[in-house]
Amino acid sequence: MVVAGVKVEDEPAVKNAHRFSYRLRPHAPPHSQSQTLLGGAISVNDPVVISLENPPLLAISRGFVLSLTPYEVVVGVDRSLTDLPQAPGNDDRIFRVDKDELAAGLGRIRDNVIQLFVPGGDERRRRLVVDLEPPGFDGALAASSQRLISSALNGDQKLALEKVLAAQDYALILGMPGTGKTTTIAEVIRALARAGKSVLLTSYTHSAVDNILLKIKGDGLNILRLGNRDKVRPLSLSFSRSLSPLSAALDEHRKLTRNLAARRSCPPCTT
Repeated sequence: MVVAGVKVEDEPAVKNAHRFSYRLRPHAPPHSQSQTLLGGAISVNDPVVISLENPPLLAISRGFVLSLTPYEVVVGVDRSLTDLPQAPGNDDRIFRVDKDELAAGLGRIRDNVIQLFVPGGDERRRRLVVDLEPPGFDGALAASSQRLISSALNGDQKLALEKVLAAQDYALILGMPGTGKTTTIAEVIRALARAGKSVLLTSYTHSAVDNILLKIKGDGLNILRLGNRDKVRPLSLSFSRSLSPLSAALDEHRKLTRNLAARRSCPPCTT
């Protein structure tokens, strides 16, 4: 989500959290669902980067989203947005707010690593990840899972699926582009579903998740697609729209805020 063409107002800063707080509002209130600040890539507590588009200055300040409404966002940042030596005496500044993807990703990675070493942490996973203890596989489990393996797979794909079904810790599948990894992953999901298990499918990109979902779309599985709807392929939207009460609630909230904005802009009526 990008907030551009905003008015900036100083807010009281929270002590020891950030140096400056600002309330950013678009010059014109949103008139459509796509213009609202809710439901985009930015949420409360997300790290953000503030840039200046007029004149163009990148990353003039960094901070966090303190609150978010359909019409405004409050940010706590480390540098002033009103006292800019790079743009003195410019009252027509246009600010841009972008999610700091690098900070968010690195922070999550750091927290996960810390959890491996804290007292009472995940000792088993620490031995696997840090001490490089080999993962375990149950051969008997693989033998009993033969009925779950599709005959349409080639030899390497069947071997990979057997390893996954026998894994007690984790299994890694390595393959060059075009060797059938996506097909194998789709068969893994089908086999685990037939075994009565739930599956969490995740990837670095939205398109990779959607590619696999399209392969199993007609299998009658109960699928819930999570993620920003503006990044989900249209053919996969049915998985997020019909099963997500949060999505329906957000759509209803957007409708109410649009109606409220329309009433505020309507001139007084007389009878």
